[in-house]
Amino acid sequence: MFDQRSYKLFEELTKHEKITRQEIMMQLNLSERQLQYDLEKVNLALGNKDLPGIKISNQLLFIDERLRNLVKTNYLDINGNQFIISEQDRPYLIYLYTFIRKEPVSNYHFQLLLGVSKNTALTDVRRLKEICEKRNVKFLYTRMDGYHMAGTEMDKRRLAIFSVNHLLSQPLGKEIIILALKSWGKVEILVETQQIINQYLQTNEISLVKSRKTEMLIHLALLRVRAGKEELHFTNLEKQMLERQSMYKHGKELSRRLFLEGGEDEGYFVTIQLLVTLEIVNSQASPTLEMLAGQIIDEFEKNTLLPIEDKAFLKRSLYNHLVPAFFRITFEIPLFNELSERIKREYPDLFQFVKRSLSPLALWTGKEISESEIGFFTMHFGGYLGSGNYLYAEKLTGLIICSNGLSSSIMLEAQLKELFPAIRFSRIHNRDKFEDIPPTNYDVVFSTIKVESVKPVFVVKTLLSQVDKYYLIREVLQKFPRFDGQFTVEQLMEIIKRNTEVKDENQLFSELVNLLYVQNKNKGMNKPMLSELLTKDTIHFTDEKMDWRDAIIKASQPLVESNKVQRKYVDSMITNVEEIGAYIHIGKGIAIPHARPENGVNQLGISFLRTKTPVLLLDQDNHKIDIFICLAAIDSEAHLKALAQLTKILGDDELLEAMKAAETAEQVIEIIKKGEDK
Repeated sequence: MFDQRSYKLFEELTKHEKITRQEIMMQLNLSERQLQYDLEKVNLALGNKDLPGIKISNQLLFIDERLRNLVKTNYLDINGNQFIISEQDRPYLIYLYTFIRKEPVSNYHFQLLLGVSKNTALTDVRRLKEICEKRNVKFLYTRMDGYHMAGTEMDKRRLAIFSVNHLLSQPLGKEIIILALKSWGKVEILVETQQIINQYLQTNEISLVKSRKTEMLIHLALLRVRAGKEELHFTNLEKQMLERQSMYKHGKELSRRLFLEGGEDEGYFVTIQLLVTLEIVNSQASPTLEMLAGQIIDEFEKNTLLPIEDKAFLKRSLYNHLVPAFFRITFEIPLFNELSERIKREYPDLFQFVKRSLSPLALWTGKEISESEIGFFTMHFGGYLGSGNYLYAEKLTGLIICSNGLSSSIMLEAQLKELFPAIRFSRIHNRDKFEDIPPTNYDVVFSTIKVESVKPVFVVKTLLSQVDKYYLIREVLQKFPRFDGQFTVEQLMEIIKRNTEVKDENQLFSELVNLLYVQNKNKGMNKPMLSELLTKDTIHFTDEKMDWRDAIIKASQPLVESNKVQRKYVDSMITNVEEIGAYIHIGKGIAIPHARPENGVNQLGISFLRTKTPVLLLDQDNHKIDIFICLAAIDSEAHLKALAQLTKILGDDELLEAMKAAETAEQVIEIIKKGEDK
């Protein structure tokens, strides 16, 4: 019998013709002992189905081609009675099971559902109660009603949505949800709901994000099964907002087809479900949100000091992501983003800048924006910043199919461009559009879903780990050997380990992949601290009275003298102020002059000038500046850590006051280090 971890191993192995033990351990974060244990479980489960097991030879794991084909065709049927559900997922199954209950349920029901002991079921119920408390729902038991939920109908539904989203992110998650429906004899409702919605969407040419659509289908199916639904109580303002949306007529009609006794509130609810699932939004659908997209971009540009090259393109793509996010945040529809922690870990500075740049959205909705939402916006901006234009003599044409939404597809494209600069990419969002494209229009396909083509197809994840990148590179090079290198990471690892002691094999593996294969390998790799950039040589003070142009020239002098910037970069900073205005004034008498990297930056640098006599930026009294901090960014990433630390210091009144009172470079450096340690 599979458990979820061993099934995840099995699922990962079926994606590769062969993979090394080390690669699979890194990919799934398994120890040697865990890998061995899970392999035994996989082979035992396969043996019980009279299927060939996983073979190991010379540290390589092989899977039988017949077994791989069974997985590709979904012929390997695994139902809820054939695997062990993890303790982290059991509370969510209990919630959905109780959410659609047809009779009072007791702990005994949960024991039968989960196949666990009485005490284990009681422990799972305690965990569920803690989950419910955090989401304004109480999970209660009375002798008459059994286990049930107390709270508003909307809060109960929000937790059901979160439970569905969480389970779908886990191995065998859909099978777990089906188990809840099967327990009440209602599996056919899911199929029927899918048919109703798909037919309506196709007839009305409505395009939804595939993964979000799956979540919506399941949740609406659960609602159709759920008995004793209570009123939703939308406010008049909320109703008016939804009625103004073009999706409202579709939500109302779909509600009528799905819920025979739903009333008008279900129409509003289904409208919300459609709005938060939309793939492409008409630019005329919401002019106010289009304006909001522009405000967010302006905030991002101001916070990161990154001039956005093609604002119109970014605004269009951001708008498509913003509309679903706006309604999700406004109506507090939970978003489960399994990549949030990884995004925060791998892009910490960008995550914080994006969070700060979303202040207009928080203001408009009046709601706190969750880290899951911020994570997707970070992917959107990160993908935009990483999508450079590379010019190579020989180009292949690559097609990216990403069904997980616009932000995910932009992020995926940026990663693939770094890995394969010799491929010219274009993106589509679903399988239907792909089927209309003749194979003569592309050479290779990278897809997050399984598709068939006469051209090579590589199934990829939205956010690639170092192991994903390496294995993908290796697979692509097998198909297109003219791009191949002379040796592999495994060969290098073996030589290094044979001749020295390796402290962190995973880190070594990652850095070797970056070194050998990733285009722009130096980009963002070295992200210096603020204290590494602002040193005694770059911190200056002056008693002179001067105009703002002379102040910028004097502030940037250390960068010019050290050849970090060319003189034309200083001219560009001045020209920007003349043409754009006093945008470099960030408040509190601080100005941060900067220009585009291509205008003369040779090396990342920051310089600091404290003027005893305030300088009038653009000769205006409302722009008095006494600290100029010149920034020379070499790309869109390397300066972000230092800028994040500078922003934190300038936002701390005590540290800022100390910085303005400082009279020596040593004092400024001490303040900077104090700010970095906070």
